[in-house]
Amino acid sequence: MKYLLIISFLVIFIAIVNANILFNLDNNNNPQNFSGKVVLTTGSSSGIGAGIAKLFAQLGANVVITGRNQTEIQLVANECQQLSPKKLKPLQVRADVSNSTELQSILDQTIKTYGQLDVLVNNAELSHLSVPYLNKTNGTIISISSIVSTVPMKSNLPYCVSKSAIDMMTRVLALELGPNIRVNTINPGLIDTPIISGDPIVIDQFKKLIVSHTPLHRIGQPLDIARGVVWLASRSASFITGTNLVIDGGVIYSFGANANILFNLDNVNKNNNNVLNDSRNFTGKVVLTTGSSSGIGAGIAKLFARLGANVVITGRNQTEIQLVANECQQLSPKKTKVRADVSNSTELQSLLDQTIKRYGRLDVLVNNAGIGTGANITDDKFMSVFDKILSVNLRPYVELSHLSVPYLNKTNGTIISISSIASTVPLKSNLSYSVSKTAIDMMTRVLALELGPNIRVNTINPGLIDTPILSGDPKIVDEFKKLVISRTPLHRLGQPLDIADGVVWLASRSASFITGINLVIDGGVAYNFGGINRF
Repeated sequence: MKYLLIISFLVIFIAIVNANILFNLDNNNNPQNFSGKVVLTTGSSSGIGAGIAKLFAQLGANVVITGRNQTEIQLVANECQQLSPKKLKPLQVRADVSNSTELQSILDQTIKTYGQLDVLVNNAELSHLSVPYLNKTNGTIISISSIVSTVPMKSNLPYCVSKSAIDMMTRVLALELGPNIRVNTINPGLIDTPIISGDPIVIDQFKKLIVSHTPLHRIGQPLDIARGVVWLASRSASFITGTNLVIDGGVIYSFGANANILFNLDNVNKNNNNVLNDSRNFTGKVVLTTGSSSGIGAGIAKLFARLGANVVITGRNQTEIQLVANECQQLSPKKTKVRADVSNSTELQSLLDQTIKRYGRLDVLVNNAGIGTGANITDDKFMSVFDKILSVNLRPYVELSHLSVPYLNKTNGTIISISSIASTVPLKSNLSYSVSKTAIDMMTRVLALELGPNIRVNTINPGLIDTPILSGDPKIVDEFKKLVISRTPLHRLGQPLDIADGVVWLASRSASFITGINLVIDGGVAYNFGGINRF
């Protein structure tokens, strides 16, 4: 029984985090500065690989350009050198990645030239060869998969199987290589490239069909994928491993209608990444985060305030609201304080009304407020617990999203909901909480279909965050933390800033082709989570 209370804390994850804990904003000014880093991308002489190399070069990295065609390698290398702030000359390596000897040569030349490797964007054999070097730099491996790894397509068995294998490789390597090396995968949808060629009339019809089935009503661009890779490689994603980041405009949820259309995702329009936008600048934007008077909500509000947004602080406790508002005031002169009980429909409407009255707009809605109380289905109190949890964890998310749609439509805004890894991994004595979080995940997918292209809708699924909520007998708490850390591939507990960084990125222009996804930020613990149930 000594673990029962602690486990109930676990599934709360982040709902009532102390706003001040380990939230060092000063270390977060420029998480996408790759000066001094070495990035090796296979197949970077053309297509998506070239786009990734160009963006890393623009962000200051030393990049390695690889491919089979020396003319294409030289062309991309010249572009990267022009984009590089210090005009760094890329390493050029002509190689066939299906040849083991040539793979070894790529790595040998990289280490000989730069003496290190920080980011590998990737194939399976090269991951194996690169481990000793990535271990030294606390590096990261990012693989390019596809949405066809989860949705079968007729006449494409080899391609679908290969991409499914990449996804599983990522999860296994996340378990094996943590904490020094993080391993993640990008799963793109259709990218607009010259490979879509042929009869112009047929191609035009094809593109129109895809766009009509994509909630964001456009085809992806190479920069959409490159931005995802860069973010996963950055400090902002330091508690993310074993994740599949889907970048497809939401088309995966309509994919059944398109399943027999040949998707080619391995090429890239080369003219899209010559300008890097300051996607973390939220000046003039209005951000409403429920439950922002404490915990992860307070952390989100602080980071948005620091990045220039007008933030709305909400909660039930006026003292806590004032405290967080004062902290946001120090980070930015723009803030609004609103006391509200999110389980009360009248107060939800008031919350939105006050936001619009003050700022005249809404750009980002973060559904965050939540509670967690354990109760087994056999408990006499179960139904009262069930009703209470859903009245806070689910209904307000749906209702405030519903009320906000007219305003978010005007600003091409975004909805981000805080769920939990408990939505996918069952926990004993936490049926109510798990059901509420699973419902949030499905709400996100349906809203992504309904609200695109003007409004993007996504979810963050956190793991365990280190907070004062883990209180009680110090020996029991310490023992529990050690258990969780031992089962987390990155060998640490999450911090509030890990979640806030994810929210900010999903709200930014860098994620403009992402809707309907679940971004898991858990250090990889979901893959070892079953063992927690034994206690």
